Amino acid sequence: MKTDKDNSLTDKEKRALRRRLMNSATNLNRKRKRNRYYILFGTAASVILLLGLFLGNHNKAEKGLQDFVDKTPRVDIKSLDKTTVVLGAGENIAIDSTSTVQYSPNGSYVDFGKGKVYNQRAVVNKKSIYNTILVPYGERLDVILSDGTHVWINSGSKLIYPAQFNENDRYREVYLEGEAIFDVAHNTQKPFKVLSENQEIEVLGTVFNVSAYLEDEHLETVLKSGRIKLTYLKDESKSFVIQPGTLSSLNVTTFQIDKYQVDVDDYFGWREGYLSLKREPLDHIVSKLSRYYNVEILIADEQLSKETFSGKLDLKDNISKVLENIKMTTKVKVNIEKDKIILTR
Repeated sequence: MKTDKDNSLTDKEKRALRRRLMNSATNLNRKRKRNRYYILFGTAASVILLLGLFLGNHNKAEKGLQDFVDKTPRVDIKSLDKTTVVLGAGENIAIDSTSTVQYSPNGSYVDFGKGKVYNQRAVVNKKSIYNTILVPYGERLDVILSDGTHVWINSGSKLIYPAQFNENDRYREVYLEGEAIFDVAHNTQKPFKVLSENQEIEVLGTVFNVSAYLEDEHLETVLKSGRIKLTYLKDESKSFVIQPGTLSSLNVTTFQIDKYQVDVDDYFGWREGYLSLKREPLDHIVSKLSRYYNVEILIADEQLSKETFSGKLDLKDNISKVLENIKMTTKVKVNIEKDKIILTR
């Protein structure tokens, strides 16, 4: 508890300060990126350097998850070749994304599948040790956390979580950049929270999808079952509860909030290998396909990028066939080059 002699910032004040520092750079980057698509870059040396910095942060005494996130350097997920788990001691484990990562109830035993098992310290000095999962473009992963919560992580995403949820903490908290589906283990005594840039989600036990890619214009949460409370960090006083079948969308540039009744299966399809679209702008579709297939896709002009498409894309097909399906109903020409795809009228 903060006393009169304690001049340190509260968690809420830290988040507000961090947002003010980051918003100008983040909003500028979003405007620049909005009509561009993902070029893979970076070298192995830079990735090793950034991942190595996790080690120092893991060994410091942490006050909580948000402090750990703030102190941990950003890693360019697009530059990774393999799905990577960073354990509490800073060890980077490259894994097969077709496996399921499963933690023991005390978090000290981690099964990566196919006979790959690791032991770690999950709690040090009564403080949680955080692990990080980095899922590059073109891969997906599912993980079962120490409390039994099942998380399906989409391409180009990062999840930070405690190896073991600390019994002294009020909440079970994880941090997400990117997209994931959560099937949360029920525990009325210790609610589950998903933190991300600009948003906080509090649940008791439910299934929902969160899309919180830093480069996207909209932050979207879709509730399939249960009940969740959303707090957008631009104005923490305006929390609200959404019911199953609801999509809540935040425009991260204007901070306008919209809520819609939707067919929730449309937003969970990527887990099963399909993408269901209803009048979706082409630039949004290309953004999703770029991440899913790990391929650079460019749109030749601004007007074409805003044309819409409706239909169901089978993501088990290769990218060429998926784009052919779009081509059948949209006035677009597909030009495939050796390292990228260009869409023109």
